[in-house]
Amino acid sequence: MTGDIWELLNSLDLQSTVAKVEQGVALDFAQHSLLREVADARFYQLMRKVSAASLEPATRELIEADLRALQEACLHVAHLLQVSCLALRRLGLDAAEQRLAREALESQQACIQACLRRSLASFDRSA
Repeated sequence: MTGDIWELLNSLDLQSTVAKVEQGVALDFAQHSLLREVADARFYQLMRKVSAASLEPATRELIEADLRALQEACLHVAHLLQVSCLALRRLGLDAAEQRLAREALESQQACIQACLRRSLASFDRSA
């Protein structure tokens, strides 16, 4: 994508879309795709800031590698969630088993969200 498109995507306000996600609403394909594109645009903007920061090269490379690993891990987790849900759907679970599967998957997501909130709280206090 061109820089202009990344800038446009980065400038979009997706608060209503994020609120839907937080409320448990399933996004349609277009909303999900736009959310992913905006997330990528914001990530790449962050990567450009890190690359331009006046840091020792080794420190910058480490931060960049960690951020790239995070992005790859997030994509991998999203893929695994989709694959897992497809596999669980094929099992023909009854209502109680479906509830258990949903709770198990949502618990994993809640742990990740809790880690993010704790880390951001620490990050915000450091500013």
